[in-house]
Amino acid sequence: MGRAARVAAAGDGGDMAEKDNGVAGAGVGTGTGAATGAELIDFRDARVRGGDHIVRGTAADGLVRAFAVTARDTVQTACDNHHASPLVTAALGRLMMGGLMMGAMSKDEDELITLVMSGDGPIGGLTVTANNKGQVKGYANHPNVWLDLKGDNHLDVGGGIGAGTLTVVRDLPGVEPYSSTVPLATGEVGDDLTYYFAVSDQIPTAVGVGVLVDVDLSVRQAGGFVVQLMPGYDDALIDQLSANLKGVESVTEMQERGMSPTDVLGYLLRGMGYEELDAMPAEFHCGCDKDRASRIVLALGRDELESMVEKGEPALVHCHFCGREYRFEPDELKALLDG
Repeated sequence: MGRAARVAAAGDGGDMAEKDNGVAGAGVGTGTGAATGAELIDFRDARVRGGDHIVRGTAADGLVRAFAVTARDTVQTACDNHHASPLVTAALGRLMMGGLMMGAMSKDEDELITLVMSGDGPIGGLTVTANNKGQVKGYANHPNVWLDLKGDNHLDVGGGIGAGTLTVVRDLPGVEPYSSTVPLATGEVGDDLTYYFAVSDQIPTAVGVGVLVDVDLSVRQAGGFVVQLMPGYDDALIDQLSANLKGVESVTEMQERGMSPTDVLGYLLRGMGYEELDAMPAEFHCGCDKDRASRIVLALGRDELESMVEKGEPALVHCHFCGREYRFEPDELKALLDG
């Protein structure tokens, strides 16, 4: 391992909150009179940054690119959809944070990034799909798994996933999907994503992802960051970035102190000329509907559907990502056949 290996993961724990600490917010006031350029407010940007969002930035004259995300509501939606246990909420949420940032790396708006963690632990596996519009969806094979907390009071995500593999699939319309598979490093997600970037993409990368589950089992914080070195970096840049990352606390601890994605990247890349490029909203988005479900029903074939109509049996389609069920009564099946 070379000097670039020192740019290591800042993995985040899936914590259980012990108490309800308040987090200070910030407000913007406006006065009367003519506004100067410095006082103008971009309300669209303010709305984006007021909710779940991803920021993208660069540093060291383009030799570092960075992403950070906050997505509490996004992870809460996934948790609610699957009635997930705190352990699965933390595991799935971490992978969703990674998916959101990897999707934001794509320059093609039609590309889909799918991450599949397969392990021999009780969760069985996780699947997450994201695009470059800040939309993500995901599910766990076994969403109701419970394990005892680890000695540090963190959820045992690594134990829930176990030993296995991480597969990343990049899918563009009209192009054969490209996939790459690496062994899991720890099953803690952040370490595994770091290992994937180093082995598959051969890009020195620091990844931190975290989900904090509150005492009422709701999602209290969810976020992450990715910092990557681009071609042309030298040892001095590695030394500076390694020094900045040394001793970095978890993402959720930074969020608990009120730090936004912009604050997180500004701190990680301090003294390196960090410049933020843009921010985009993040959300859980499935995209399933009854029309798409009907195409799945038609895939059963004419003979099977005619038999169901004759017996008066409905067809049920269940979406693994959002949990919705679509029911097609016999008369609807007949209409599909006639169509």
